[in-house]
Amino acid sequence: MKIITRVALFFSIFLFSQTLIAQEKNDNYSFFKLYVTNDKDEVLLVKWNNEWEIAGDRYNDPLSVNAFLDKMASDMGIRIKDPKLCGMYTQRWKNSTSLTLMQYYQAKYDGGDLKVPEDCSDIKWFGFEEALDVIPYENMTRIMKEIKKHPGKVIGAAFERYRDENNNTQFITLEDWHIMN
Repeated sequence: MKIITRVALFFSIFLFSQTLIAQEKNDNYSFFKLYVTNDKDEVLLVKWNNEWEIAGDRYNDPLSVNAFLDKMASDMGIRIKDPKLCGMYTQRWKNSTSLTLMQYYQAKYDGGDLKVPEDCSDIKWFGFEEALDVIPYENMTRIMKEIKKHPGKVIGAAFERYRDENNNTQFITLEDWHIMN
């Protein structure tokens, strides 16, 4: 009888623990990229960790989307107009279940003097082709090309990230670029 009680207790604890694990939430979050262009069709980039890229920030402030985008612009010393969602993709690190939802918003420069945001070392306007050349992230340059090719559309994809033998970030395409609207 003791064995039956122990087995029943073991299975009860096991099933309860599996229920708790199944209900555990992942630390998924959104990360916004603010893709600002001016009247000369130049792209505003920031230098972060010694690499040029589109300005971005984790969306975890209690602000509306537009207020958050305005805050991002203000951090660069500028004002923006007509922000529009233009791209969205998910990415996760290999062997992780947590996802990052990357959201790209395109906006027009509406004035202001450039200032280097906190955690960045520089800020500068680049011609489109020059921006593609200086940005080291294939996903970022690819979405820029897709946005330019499909104005007014929302571009989507899904990726898995990993580090190669040289500790460089690489991407595996899980869902190729596609128009979502």
